[in-house]
Amino acid sequence: MRTTSRIAALAAATALVVSAAPAGAQPSPTPSPSTTPPAAAEQVVPSLEAAFGTQLTSLIDALQRDLGLTPEQFLDQAGIGERLAEAAPRWEEEFSDAFGGVWLDEAGTGRVGVAPGEAADELRAEATDAGFTVRDVAQTTAELEARERQVGKVIETLPDELNQLVTGVRTDPTSNEVVVTTRGGDAAQLGNLTARLKDLAVVDMTDAPDPAGDLAPFGSEGGTQSDGEPTTDGIEPGTTTADAQGSPAEGSPEAGPGSLGSLALLGETGIVPEGPLRTAVDLLSGLTPGTGSIIDGMNETVPNPVTPVPTEERRATRVAPDGPVVGGTAYEVPVDGGILECSTGFNGELDGAPVVVTAAHCAGADDTRASFPGGEEFGTMTGVTEDRIDTALIAVDDEHADRFSSNLVGTGPDTTQDITGTADPVVGQKACKSGSRTGFSCGTISDVGAMIDVAGTRTIENAFTVDLCALPGDSGGVVFSGDKALGISSASNVADTGTCANADQLGRDNGFAPRLSAVPVNDVLAAHPGLSLRTS
Repeated sequence: MRTTSRIAALAAATALVVSAAPAGAQPSPTPSPSTTPPAAAEQVVPSLEAAFGTQLTSLIDALQRDLGLTPEQFLDQAGIGERLAEAAPRWEEEFSDAFGGVWLDEAGTGRVGVAPGEAADELRAEATDAGFTVRDVAQTTAELEARERQVGKVIETLPDELNQLVTGVRTDPTSNEVVVTTRGGDAAQLGNLTARLKDLAVVDMTDAPDPAGDLAPFGSEGGTQSDGEPTTDGIEPGTTTADAQGSPAEGSPEAGPGSLGSLALLGETGIVPEGPLRTAVDLLSGLTPGTGSIIDGMNETVPNPVTPVPTEERRATRVAPDGPVVGGTAYEVPVDGGILECSTGFNGELDGAPVVVTAAHCAGADDTRASFPGGEEFGTMTGVTEDRIDTALIAVDDEHADRFSSNLVGTGPDTTQDITGTADPVVGQKACKSGSRTGFSCGTISDVGAMIDVAGTRTIENAFTVDLCALPGDSGGVVFSGDKALGISSASNVADTGTCANADQLGRDNGFAPRLSAVPVNDVLAAHPGLSLRTS
């Protein structure tokens, strides 16, 4: 019998009040006054790890490994983020001349920005009474958004060599600034860009790559682990090698310019072109990195970075589920030339009929059939909307309806989590994802309301980003905080690195975080009238 965690059953709403602590520290037995509403101040709950033993092992390990948090701290911060997200729209409307945004700081404290204005005192008092910590800021969210639009217009008029450096524009409540992110560039270019945006925006010069591609590959991926030593497992180049000018390497089959070489031949006869594969190979083999920009390489248009294979050669390590199907379960969709391997999202109902929420780029098109690994079909793709929102539903066949009736997400037997509702993402909030390729991984929400360009192939509007590793096969899977659904996995800036170990190492060496781009689940619900998630 499957035993699942039922966090919500332990305490209602925000009753879990063990305060967040730094990595390695023990949680305080008393509530933190800066993060706990007064009504909940006297309530204490038992440790989830003690209550469920090994039943939460996978999620507990991910929380400790990625965030240094206990499940209690994770749920505590999720509740704070949920309350901030619920209060923010009303505060922005009622106190528009003073509201400066909401976020969680590194300690998990709920913060509310208050700018000078007639409503400042009233907002300050209400935020404090709700258990949040006020921070004085210079600009309201309305002023930041107006400045963001102004920055966008300036960027449109920049010379091409400067315009092409810009990877994104966002408002950052934590710094109360408009931030322009770049893909790097030489000192003169970055200096000119900074000068053009003086007094309007802060230029982030970190060489952080854009999303390199979708997380739904053709079915030729290797490995399923999210950790371990850096490896080339899962990177499958072509069978030819080429020199730096694109000529076939000696002893290799005839090749066109830029063809990738067999990994088995690297260091002997093969020369790999600049880009994400070259970077990973240089890292693993000790070769001297090339002179090309790692970031330029990771921004190449690689919507499906893996060579397609025939349907009958689907990855053998993906096993069809036995029993209830939970969010993050592997499924497949046939397309021209092979199959797409993805992850199921949240279970739900559309006008009373069972459906599964997933990503549109996993669907192919409406009426495409979805199957478990091994070929057993279980549903039909419908409501496919790839551009702007990347959402689709799987209409579950009648004979499989009972298997999709739970509100669970997870990665396998005894490692599931209940979902009891939905929430909007908040900057600084801790979140986890579950996908069939990499299982649980967790990180911090670094951006909300973003426009994401996925390697020039499509866009995601109002996306949020979580600083965590996700790889091809995780697409369509779940993103959650505590026991609340937040979104659906869509794209990653490390989609073509092979493993999370590679991605983490590349990030450390080059000063960027692996980042997942996700579609807010409340946007998905709005896009499908009549859709609801399973919450019990």
